[in-house]
Order: sequence, then C-alpha cells, then structure tokens
Amino acid sequence: MKLRLFAFVSFLIVFSNSYAQDTTNVFGFELKKLKPIVQIFGTADYDIENNNYGYSFGRTHLGLQYQFNEKWIAKIIIDSGRATSVGEITVTDANGNSLTVQNNAKEGAYYTMFLKFASLQWKVNNKLSMEGGAILQNHYITQERFWGFRYVAQTFQDLYWKIPSSDLGFIANYKFNNIVSVDAAITNGEGPRVEQDMFGNIKFAGGIDINPPKKIQTRIFYHNRHSVTDSEKNEQLFSAFIGYKPNEIFRIGGEFNYMANLNNVPELDSYGFSFYSAYHVVENTQLFVRYDRLLYDMDKHIITNMKGDGNTIIGGISLSPVSDVNISLNYQRWMPDKTENKQENNILVSMEYKF
Repeated sequence: MKLRLFAFVSFLIVFSNSYAQDTTNVFGFELKKLKPIVQIFGTADYDIENNNYGYSFGRTHLGLQYQFNEKWIAKIIIDSGRATSVGEITVTDANGNSLTVQNNAKEGAYYTMFLKFASLQWKVNNKLSMEGGAILQNHYITQERFWGFRYVAQTFQDLYWKIPSSDLGFIANYKFNNIVSVDAAITNGEGPRVEQDMFGNIKFAGGIDINPPKKIQTRIFYHNRHSVTDSEKNEQLFSAFIGYKPNEIFRIGGEFNYMANLNNVPELDSYGFSFYSAYHVVENTQLFVRYDRLLYDMDKHIITNMKGDGNTIIGGISLSPVSDVNISLNYQRWMPDKTENKQENNILVSMEYKF
C-alpha cells in the first residue's frame, strides 16, 4: 500500500510541476485544465483514561480534476483511510430476543486505499448543475463547512451515524436566486464501495438552503433509504441547520438531526443536536467550542455496542500559519449518561494541509 501511495503522490507532483510550467497535451489532456487535489488529516492523540498516546492519519484524499470546458468537469479521488463502516450491530427486543440486522457496509484495514469519488459534472447554466458517478452527498456539507474544523472532528451525522460522505448515483442542484437553492439525489444508499443490491432498492434525498441575508445560513434536509428486505423498514433522516456569522471574526451555529429506523432496524430511532462556535482572536488564529447531545429510543431495543445516550464536548485553538495549512490543539470528551458505559477523555494535536 505504501508503494502505491508513493507512486500516486509522485504522479500528482509530476503533473503539478507540468501544470505550472507547460501548456502542452499529455495523453490527450491539456495540462492547464488539470488540477491536482490533495488533502491530508493527521492526529497526535493522548488518551487520558487509558494513559495511552499515538499518531495516525485520519484521512488522505488524493486525486485529479479535469475541466473539459466551462460546462463539463470530471473528478477522481482516492481515499487512504479506514473505509466508512457502521460496524457490527447487536439489537435485542424487550424480551431479550435477538433481531437479525443486515449490514452490507464493508470495513477495510486502516489506510486502505479505495476509489471514493469518480464523477462527471454538467453545469447546464448558471442555475442548474447535474453530477453522476461516485458523488459527494450533500447531507451535512453545509454544516461541515460552517463548522470549519472537519480535521478536528466530524459533524454530528458523520460522527455518530457514519453516513458515507460519497455514494454511487446522481445529484442535481438548482439555484433559484442568491437566497434559495435546492438539491436532490438518487443513490445506492450504501456508499461507493457497495454495488446496487439485486432488488434495486435505493436512497432518495433532498435539501433546501435558505440564506436571507449573507450573515445567516439555513438548511433543511431529508433522506429515505429503502430497506433491502421486507422485514426491515426504510431509514429516514430529518435534519435542520442554522448558522449566524455577523462578521469575519465570529460565527455560531446549531443543527438538529432525527434518524428513524437507523440502519433499517424497525423502530430504532436516534436523534440529537449540536452547537458550535468559533472566534478569531488574532489573524489566522481561532478559538472554538462545540457541544453535542446524542439520544436513542430505548423503549423497544437494547443497543449493546454503540455509544448510546451521551454528551460530547470539544474545545481548542486552531492556527493557520500559511494558507491551506491548519494545526489545532484541542480537548475532546465523551460523557455517557449511564455510568457503566465508558467515558472518553482525549487531548489531541490535529493537522490538515491541502492544495
């Protein structure tokens, strides 16, 4: 894997140098239309509870973008990291009977390289664009960009429910004006590494962004992921977000998420909210804080190996010494409601660079 990663990075460097120096064609491609994509997340972590420390790469995105003309753009990105997986789930009813839960997600080894994005985008006009292939889903992108510290921690849906950020299918975006825009998607619903099932069950999703003044951002989103078998129920996600940024030095936002029939388990519901804020103390330096509340409907199910009800607190400082390089010293704590569940206390140095 290290050899393949080295070869791919070398390939990007060669193209980057050529991009900056040459306008000739290579393999039929105009180098000036070719853009390398690199994004690296790294973390040094001290686990206070277990007196343990370590270093890891949380995510590595490597890819290329090619713009055929002003209307057509192709993109391909590989991901070097542990592939998204919800893991094994054990669910029992109130009588102690085990329920069969089918999980088609595939979990790879740490730093597995796989194709995450491979899409073709058509910008029909200034209002409408359509994209197909292994696409970026638009369920928490608005919140993630407003939060601004993905390299420190994922936003609520990604962190607790492990919804894949990419999937196989189609997405369309339409911008009515500078205030209202909508998007709709039809995808497999199982991530980019799982082919469509034999029954053709898919996921429908749609969202609307309403930004009255430039200082306020709002988004409402819904998805319906069809179950594979008749004994399961459709997973449904309802999400609402609002963010307020009165100026360039301060922002505050919050989101509420409700998941019905999580992972297609009948009547297994989960919900919660997240609030976050950041303040520029000086140029290129921010203080940030976040609070999450996660809850499950436990009336009919007992979840034995998911986090369960609890709270997350995140806070720290972020420094950007140069453009597209971010370094953060932060503290993250998970506090479960039940004392028998394990709490987590971590001090981290998080890093991101991209170009």
